[in-house]
Amino acid sequence: MPVVSRPAKPGRNDPCPCGSGRKYKHCCGTSRGGIRRSAPSMTVPDAAPPRGEPRPCGDCSACCDGWLRTRVLGHDIDVGRPCPYSSGHCCTIHARRPEHPCRVFFCGWAEPGSPLPDWMQPSRCGVIVLTGRSQWRGQPVDVLVATDRDPSEEVLSWYRRYSVAHGRPFLYQLGGLWYGFGPPAFQAEMAARAAGGEPLWS
Repeated sequence: MPVVSRPAKPGRNDPCPCGSGRKYKHCCGTSRGGIRRSAPSMTVPDAAPPRGEPRPCGDCSACCDGWLRTRVLGHDIDVGRPCPYSSGHCCTIHARRPEHPCRVFFCGWAEPGSPLPDWMQPSRCGVIVLTGRSQWRGQPVDVLVATDRDPSEEVLSWYRRYSVAHGRPFLYQLGGLWYGFGPPAFQAEMAARAAGGEPLWS
């Protein structure tokens, strides 16, 4: 598993590196995460997904390429350990892939009824969105998992607007570290979890 180095910490009064325009101490500085040691789990919400057809994955195989933690046919998938059945563009055992986790999992972009724009397909934007896999005070929390690069400002700006409009806090990665976007109470709780070594999502 690769070691992710810690970037230089901005000063409390420096502009926040997330691009919000706020001071670091009033933004991501209140919810700084830890060094990424493993990926979020490829879990599926208990609630039934929205009705409709999922988007076809096409040549996107980001969910299989070691950015999400899962187990497929006896193989552990995690950071630096992609699924051995992924070609990097598609599943080589697609017709006989297992029900769990493969057939029941949809990323936020592909799931039925997804509000994410076409350009946010993981292979295009470098982010896998896990929608509502976690909860905070009864609100769904989305998790933006970086793949081979940090999320662009275009992705973060879109998600900030979506978060505010729909009351959905979210977690995201920059430079291998986790950050939170949402109400101050959400950020404070995420900071406390990070400081205590607790997971940021359930």
